[in-house]
Amino acid sequence: MSCCDIFISDHHQENCLMEVLKRCKKAIGWQISDLKGISPLVCTHHIYMEEEAKPIRQFQRRLNPHLQEVVRAEVLKLLQAGIIYPISDSPWVSPTQVVPKKSGITVVQNEKGEITTRLTSGWRVCIDYRKLNAVTRKDHFPLPFIDQVLERVSGHPFYCFLDGYSGDMVERIMEVFMDDITVYGGTFEECLVNLEAVLHRCIEKDLVLNWEKCHFMVRQGIVLGHIISEKGIEVDKAKVELIVKLPSNNCKRTKDAKFIWDERCQHSFDQLKKFLTTTPIVRAPNWQLPFELMCDASDFAIGAVLGQREDGKPYVIYYASKTLNEAQRNYTTTEKELLAVVFALDKFRAYLVGSFIIVFTDHSALKYLLTKQDAKARLIRWILLLQEFDLQIKDKKGVENVVADHLSRSDIRKCVPEDEQQGILSHCHENACGGHFASQKTAMKVLQSGFTWPSLFKDAHIMCRSCDRCQRLGKLTKRNQMPMNPILIVELFDVWGIDFMGPFPMSFGNSYILVGVDYVSKWVEAIPCKQNDHRVVLKFLKENIFSRFGVPKAIISDGGAHFCNKPFEALLSKYGVKHKVATPYHPQTSGQVELANREIKNI
Repeated sequence: MSCCDIFISDHHQENCLMEVLKRCKKAIGWQISDLKGISPLVCTHHIYMEEEAKPIRQFQRRLNPHLQEVVRAEVLKLLQAGIIYPISDSPWVSPTQVVPKKSGITVVQNEKGEITTRLTSGWRVCIDYRKLNAVTRKDHFPLPFIDQVLERVSGHPFYCFLDGYSGDMVERIMEVFMDDITVYGGTFEECLVNLEAVLHRCIEKDLVLNWEKCHFMVRQGIVLGHIISEKGIEVDKAKVELIVKLPSNNCKRTKDAKFIWDERCQHSFDQLKKFLTTTPIVRAPNWQLPFELMCDASDFAIGAVLGQREDGKPYVIYYASKTLNEAQRNYTTTEKELLAVVFALDKFRAYLVGSFIIVFTDHSALKYLLTKQDAKARLIRWILLLQEFDLQIKDKKGVENVVADHLSRSDIRKCVPEDEQQGILSHCHENACGGHFASQKTAMKVLQSGFTWPSLFKDAHIMCRSCDRCQRLGKLTKRNQMPMNPILIVELFDVWGIDFMGPFPMSFGNSYILVGVDYVSKWVEAIPCKQNDHRVVLKFLKENIFSRFGVPKAIISDGGAHFCNKPFEALLSKYGVKHKVATPYHPQTSGQVELANREIKNI
């Protein structure tokens, strides 16, 4: 059993652990043939499909020769162990995929320390059963909540991590999530007894554990992405390692901008990485002690911290915060403070129901609000919610309630005098950190830098309007205007504008009105018509325009299909008339016809 990871302090503990492992050696498998399985005479497993499910055949994915050899070796290993058997024809076909094993990756540092190399020494052969799973009948087995699992397993000095699964284990001494088993104990002897009980149950149920993933008598380990130990729950350092190795920024937004990075900038950058990577340790709750709830609210967010006090020392169980929506920002200060309490009680309800709670807040008016008779309906609903809990509200100054206060409040910005405002705006707009953004974003950069003054947004708008680079390179308008079509200077009856009106309610079999207007004399010709097609237009031009007022030089119309067609163009080309199409979304081009239409509607 020396290949398994074991951490012990003396020979006596080593002998005790080895005795247990020898008695339960059948529970640990060294190769895949050690998996006994269950005889079909005892139990046969079936995959139940949804109704009207049809077989799915998928193409295999492309693999290089090295990965093909990995798949071939895995198939031969499973065939020799009797886990799989060959089949000539199957209605269901799923593709195989090869991925690196979690324990088969070696990270090698680059010589310059810039890019790390990941060397893969172990591969895992997987089958993509997603399309098969989509049509299978689901098993609704309840999984435990991740935060509850972490709370149960943390706070113990000894752990054993096993790779396996069995649903009828005793949860008092171990935790199971999917195929990982965590055994723990308050002492070495207690953990050893729990480990032997688990291994005996594995032998009874023919569950074989993977020796490569077994860790015995360790002080800490990774469970569901978190490090659990006797101290509590921490974030896995490997998940934030990239932030620690993040190099300082040395790129510029613009070509000619100056880039200044001094020791003060580097110190701030290092401090920021430290704050992001050094997360506090949270502990599991002690259900014998009362809970302490610290709440606070600001104009933009609310914050809450759940904790307990043991031997006079406070420790944290849970952090929570939430930004306020538009309606909640209009609440009064007292309502926001009460909203923070309601939010915390709802967020931590699973912890607080049935327990005594001490609520710390920095707004003493909450005590009066709870006894007010003529409160708003919203406050009455909140007060009814508070009555479900056994709580006591204590007033705490904001300087003492620093944890919840930090989650809800932003720093007080410095009000800048007039002689410094232009320099700060210019720095946030034109320098390397600026980027010549719009007025709103420039003002937000000033606020993020910790400065403010009453006319900030107005001054930012004036600066962007007067910035030479923004005016030359920026967009003049968000909407691209259509190009204007010019109209020539003409004589009487030289230019006519035509347009259709309608459809109107039918009268004497007519639903439309075709209107023609001379641009110089403002003479109007109009006829009723049954349809608005090109035949009506051609007849109108011949009988009402050409024959009475002579052939014009140009006709202006919109881009409708009754005006833009081959017969219409052929007629105008025959008489040498130019066709001018009005600018889309710009009715002023054919404004004379639009005015005539309005006057006709008023008749």
